[in-house]
Amino acid sequence: MLEQQFQISYNMLSNIIKDVDEKQADFQLELAKNNIKWQLGHLIMANESFVFGSKEEGNILGEKLGKSFSPGTSPESFTGVEPTFQELKGILNQQLERILNALDVQMDKSRKEPLANMTTFGETISFAITHTNYHIGQINLMKTMLTKLDQGV
Repeated sequence: MLEQQFQISYNMLSNIIKDVDEKQADFQLELAKNNIKWQLGHLIMANESFVFGSKEEGNILGEKLGKSFSPGTSPESFTGVEPTFQELKGILNQQLERILNALDVQMDKSRKEPLANMTTFGETISFAITHTNYHIGQINLMKTMLTKLDQGV
């Protein structure tokens, strides 16, 4: 069941962002703390932690994405070494395959360190679906707002 939820969420997200370009992804709406690129990078980085834990436990993206996309960061602190939006789209697809291949093994494991008071991967993996869908909503809202701005509405 979790496999289906991840597939549905990642497919929905892929459909939303398929026609978003770098300029749109980098645009920060005046009242927003972040942009579509940050939302996608954050979602990927968070799911890496929720499903794979620390570097020692199998997290391969934390070092690459953590400084730019962790909670409390924003595009204003980007240094130019972040992956492009197109690269993030590719990472998203690769990550889905890794998640689907790891779920059965990860679900029964305890985390090396608790995350938000969750001590097992079963807990954090289940939460990952909710977190993913929240950020999909944010990305979709930002895309809709950008489209309205582009149309002059």
